[in-house]
Amino acid sequence: MNRPEAKLPASQRAVPPAKWWGRYETDGNPPRPRFVVRWGRILSAALALVLTGYLSLMTALWGYYAIDRRIPGVNWLDVVVLPRFSRVQNAIGSHYFEQAKDLWKAKDYVRALFTARAAVGKAPANLDARLFLAGCWRAAGRPEEAVRVLRGGIAYNAGDARLQQTIVGTCLDTERYQDLLKALREEFPAYGVTLLDAGHPAFQLAELRALLEMGDAAGAEALASAEPGLQENPAAAPLLAQVDWDLGRHDAAFARLARARERDPADAGVQDSYVEFAFRTGRTAEAHSAARQFLDRNPTLVAAQVRFLEVFGSRKGSDLNLWVGVFMRFMAQNRHSADALAQLGTLAASEGWTDVAYLLYQNSLEERLNGFPFAIYYAGSLVKAGDLSAADEVWHELSIRNSAQLASASYIGAMVAWGNGRVSDALQIVDQLRTETASDLHRRRTIETLFHTFGFAAIADELAKQK
Repeated sequence: MNRPEAKLPASQRAVPPAKWWGRYETDGNPPRPRFVVRWGRILSAALALVLTGYLSLMTALWGYYAIDRRIPGVNWLDVVVLPRFSRVQNAIGSHYFEQAKDLWKAKDYVRALFTARAAVGKAPANLDARLFLAGCWRAAGRPEEAVRVLRGGIAYNAGDARLQQTIVGTCLDTERYQDLLKALREEFPAYGVTLLDAGHPAFQLAELRALLEMGDAAGAEALASAEPGLQENPAAAPLLAQVDWDLGRHDAAFARLARARERDPADAGVQDSYVEFAFRTGRTAEAHSAARQFLDRNPTLVAAQVRFLEVFGSRKGSDLNLWVGVFMRFMAQNRHSADALAQLGTLAASEGWTDVAYLLYQNSLEERLNGFPFAIYYAGSLVKAGDLSAADEVWHELSIRNSAQLASASYIGAMVAWGNGRVSDALQIVDQLRTETASDLHRRRTIETLFHTFGFAAIADELAKQK
């Protein structure tokens, strides 16, 4: 039987059949077969394969987020279209944020922190998540992390008033003054936001306080002179009075506060500073009268109560009954408030009120507050009162139970060691403090002030030495 191929010319019978990805052609003389690749089909097939694989992968990713992990707000189109993928990140960040809030509410603090960090990492522009994380870090006793998280949000939310106010408030509350100045002077302006102009007196006051707290009274005075509005702002009077005081103008500081008090007698900050400076300058009768008026105007204000207890702190003669009455009301009102009690604890330590400091420590245990800082106040009050042997015993007990936590108050350990004749131990602590505060001048200045307040000027001089 004759096959169809037998009738074809020899040149055609020699050409193999075409493939989908190429075919043979004959050319030349004599004719010869030549293979021609069908690049269009190959590229189309490759693109189809890549597209199919990509869609399959993205669909699987969408299923993982939307079905397996049940993250709300994750749409298939947002997963597939890369320019829209930021919406997926935002949805994941919001999901983590909600989980973090639930974990924190359930007191699972470690997981809450890690989850909140993941929320901010996924959606860095989510200001609510960022503020929540910063608050968690503050509650966990890590103010430096809180400030770092907040400053990281400037790149995304520089114009948001909530971020601006929270950064300033957090830096002031946690005494991160160098961070505050850098944010106000460099980081916000880098994104076109100028907070230190005449329209933002609150930020100008924050800058003024930061300079003052860092020991730059001359810089603070120059700032106040350059901003005439600050001189007339009653809220600035306490800060400007402190500038006067640091520059040796003590009477001028009191006079400034007296004028501010006349202009705005209801301003609690001015009232508080007026009482303080009257007491500082030896105007005891005026301090007593002003403290009474301040407390009468603000009977439940912690600052008014603590200032009254300071001014009437001799607890002798007629002062005793007045002091005890206010103290009992203070304890009844604030026995559950660690922050309020800490203010009184600080005063008790600086005044050497060992009975008050010990009572606060016992109260912290009974009310299940954090008893450790109140034990520190008690040890400090013993040092101030000159009972160094008792302070040594208390400090030794604390070092056994809370050795890691004592680092936050090692300056008291230096005073205890120095007062009990262990000068070499004290100098070792001073060397460590000098290293720790090399880049934090405010903290070093605060510790030096504490040494002077507690009667250890020699240790303050050692800390101030450059090595």
